[in-house]
Amino acid sequence: MPNVKYICSAVQPYLEIYRQIKDCIDGEHRIKKSGDTYLPRPNATDDSAENEDRYKAYKQRAVFYNVTGRTLAGLTGQIYKREPVIQVPETMQAIVENADGAGINLVQLSKKSSAYTLGFGRSGIFIDYPATEGSVSRAELEEGDIRPTINVYAPYDIVNWRTTVRGAKEILSLVVLKEKEQYCEDGFESKTRDRYRVLRLGTVEDAQNGTEANGTYNVELWSDIGGEMSVNQTHTPTDAEGNPLREIPFIFIGSENNDHEIDKAPLYDLSVLNIAHYRNSADYEESSFMVGQPTPFFSGLTENWVENVMNGQIQLGSRAAVPLPENGTAGLLQANPNIMPKEAMDHKEKQMVALGAKLVEEREIRRTATESMIDNASETSILTSSAKNVSEAYTRALTTCQQFMVGVEGEVEFELNTEFEISSMSYQDRLQMMQEWQGGALSFQEVRHVLKKVGVATMDDDAAKLEIDKELEVRKKQMLESKPAENENKPDPKDEKS
Repeated sequence: MPNVKYICSAVQPYLEIYRQIKDCIDGEHRIKKSGDTYLPRPNATDDSAENEDRYKAYKQRAVFYNVTGRTLAGLTGQIYKREPVIQVPETMQAIVENADGAGINLVQLSKKSSAYTLGFGRSGIFIDYPATEGSVSRAELEEGDIRPTINVYAPYDIVNWRTTVRGAKEILSLVVLKEKEQYCEDGFESKTRDRYRVLRLGTVEDAQNGTEANGTYNVELWSDIGGEMSVNQTHTPTDAEGNPLREIPFIFIGSENNDHEIDKAPLYDLSVLNIAHYRNSADYEESSFMVGQPTPFFSGLTENWVENVMNGQIQLGSRAAVPLPENGTAGLLQANPNIMPKEAMDHKEKQMVALGAKLVEEREIRRTATESMIDNASETSILTSSAKNVSEAYTRALTTCQQFMVGVEGEVEFELNTEFEISSMSYQDRLQMMQEWQGGALSFQEVRHVLKKVGVATMDDDAAKLEIDKELEVRKKQMLESKPAENENKPDPKDEKS
């Protein structure tokens, strides 16, 4: 049997990295549930029940300060501080409002992609289309029952892929995606099992013969039934005209670029420090618990003195007095503060702040000639690069969706915010832009695009145009109504002469 569970050799070294980042993002509950993985036992060779209880208390007192998760939330929030710019034909508006078919809109779906890309350095988009008999009418598309959906995959669920060369172009010939499917055996209890979605060009035989480059796109669903993987569903998607596709509709997204190569995970170094800080916290809290409380001590007391003078007990507090014999002493034992774990924690907190800042710091990256022409900047941050890559991937995804829809033409665009500092145009800049618009050098859409990017304009272009036209009509009417009144107040020229 073919080994559909095979994990690509490029992915295998990253699975442990992805797991650590994911656990840190999930927070303290997930970290502590992993036990020894992130917090080694002080006495690992002791298998006694007493040592097990001590380790549980040691772990319970530790504090996981979730810098990794908060950093990711903050970076994602910077991108979506302003609404993305989305331009699609009217017929595709249903995809914007319900991108995955389960009620998640395109903006929310892109947030998921951005989080994966910023956290793990990688994610993927799969454009799916239901099996149909021949071409699909426009009416069927408008009803919404038959239309493409966009699905996001985490990096650890993209387990295998292969590329092939067709002419001068390198394309995907295989993508294997790991999924979970629900099934019910008794009609009540819902269970889950592994499922693998195989996207391939051609057939298994084509792949074995090395001729998949000339094949058509096929989808296979493999399920784990009774401990054995087998194909339980297969179909060949077609475009709007009923023709089979020649490429796999899957798009990789990376923190550096959108090819199939795995990019470095931006939050990995931060997660390493975050876990080290957690270990220091465990030692610090253990020390505070063991010797942090002051302990009273007494010396020079005899048994006779304790029984006859102190009545067999020592009372402490502001309203109690402790009678001491001659040369007797009393005091408090308190350990000197163990500052080493605390210093280590403080040091790592500063390092984590510095690493978080690095993610938004401008850095040099390699660009193609075309990219340099489009964007003159020779430097960019990981945050900016990730936002641009997600924008490019979703624009491609929307373009791919058009292939499945009859008679749907027009430009599509999806652009995320990349202005991460408070940015606004000066009065002079806006004045110059308006003059260029009035002079015919800029279109209305271009002006609106610039105003949206700097946060001045917020409305959709079409809605803004209607609102502006309405306001202009009101102003024109007010001006016409005010003219007679102005003429009445003017003095008669004949009176002035007289």
